[in-house]
Amino acid sequence: MAFKEIPVEERHDKLLDQYILSELMNYALHKEMGTMDKRNAMMLKVYKRMLPSLVGVALKVMKTVAPGKTFKKMVDSFVSLRQAMVPLSNIEVTWVSDREGFMRTKNCPQLLRGRELAKKAGLDVDPKEICRNDSKTMPEMLEQFGIVATMELEENGCVVRAKLK
Repeated sequence: MAFKEIPVEERHDKLLDQYILSELMNYALHKEMGTMDKRNAMMLKVYKRMLPSLVGVALKVMKTVAPGKTFKKMVDSFVSLRQAMVPLSNIEVTWVSDREGFMRTKNCPQLLRGRELAKKAGLDVDPKEICRNDSKTMPEMLEQFGIVATMELEENGCVVRAKLK
């Protein structure tokens, strides 16, 4: 039997489905066990540890010297990271100023594909529940960068409002 390389787009789709399914299972398990608070605390602890300590110092210096440019660079990095799961065409960034902006995600694959995967897997989880939960933990994470953020859910996406302190 001869194997052939699958296209990058197909690989991405398969990996995204596996990621979404893992998130759904993780959430369903913690919800069923009543350990959501522990899950959220662990997520924050891990994310904080993943940030090199020098970034925090460098970021403080950069924010002092060029706050607007630093904030825009941070938003740019977040949009780049988000593209691992959401096509850029589904992401809309609106600047209020160089220190405040909105990022709207439309037709989010995590929600749309997540609903299909949850149903197929027989998981009693609406992916929007995960987003709702993340909307509580995400602001605390961004606080580490000196950003005040809120997240509002929409039908098939969300809007994140971020402002540099």
